[in-house]
Amino acid sequence: MKGVYTAIVTPFKESGKIDFDAFGKLLEEQVKAKVSGVVVSGTTGEGATLNHEEKEELFRFTKEHCPTLDLVAGTGTNNTADSVKQTEIALKAGFEKVLIVTPYYNKPTPKGLFAHYSAVASTGAKIVLYNVPGRTGLNIAPAALKMITKIKNVVAVKEATGDIGRLADYLDAVGTERFDFLSGDDFTVVPFISMGGKGVISVLSNIYPEICVKMVDAALNGDFAKAAKIQLATNKINHAMFMESNPIPVKEALHLMKKCGNTFRAPLANMEEANLAKLGSIIKDFEGIKATL
Repeated sequence: MKGVYTAIVTPFKESGKIDFDAFGKLLEEQVKAKVSGVVVSGTTGEGATLNHEEKEELFRFTKEHCPTLDLVAGTGTNNTADSVKQTEIALKAGFEKVLIVTPYYNKPTPKGLFAHYSAVASTGAKIVLYNVPGRTGLNIAPAALKMITKIKNVVAVKEATGDIGRLADYLDAVGTERFDFLSGDDFTVVPFISMGGKGVISVLSNIYPEICVKMVDAALNGDFAKAAKIQLATNKINHAMFMESNPIPVKEALHLMKKCGNTFRAPLANMEEANLAKLGSIIKDFEGIKATL
């Protein structure tokens, strides 16, 4: 895995149903921008509040509309049996890869983690392991990751601590060849790639996919001056994407851009008015400079 993978939002109609018309247009933008792939039904896609039938619809729709992209289904939960079931749904829909978050709330031991990922791997799916302790309360230790190298179906790691030191610890433990490491943090993509990372699973690329592709391509090609310029230029808007819990700001941004509605599944709620105004101002400022990047 290499390049930009967009953690795509799931648009909803005011009725709460998935807005497939809007979703299709968002997917078209990603294809046009030449991203490497999309992650469907992840954190940004509000996967935690989608039922199995809705996920299957999303997976089949995405497979039909994006045959050229590398597709990843968000099927991880803190319930091993349900993670396996959702992974089977994704495989039947034509996906080969799944994003499996470390089980949250119940905080398994390394032995439990190994059993969890082994169970999902038994489906035959290729697994992207997702380390995001800010949401799960569990930060995979380098020794635990080394244990997981024994599971051949685990092919990549989404590392979302935002801590470059954690990537260094992982690379020290397992080397650079076993997994493709993808940043799960838009703030640190360029330094992440400079240390051996292969790209990013991005929130920002929902709204500026071309910019993200340009930055990552530059970094992967060794043009770190160009890549760093873009990384720094996107700093304010990256902060804006996390003014409130993801995916609230990015979906509100898409709504401001008239690309989809701003309906969320509870318990997520619409953005506070003051933050929404600030978000609009930051987008306006970025629109003024993006042509220079």
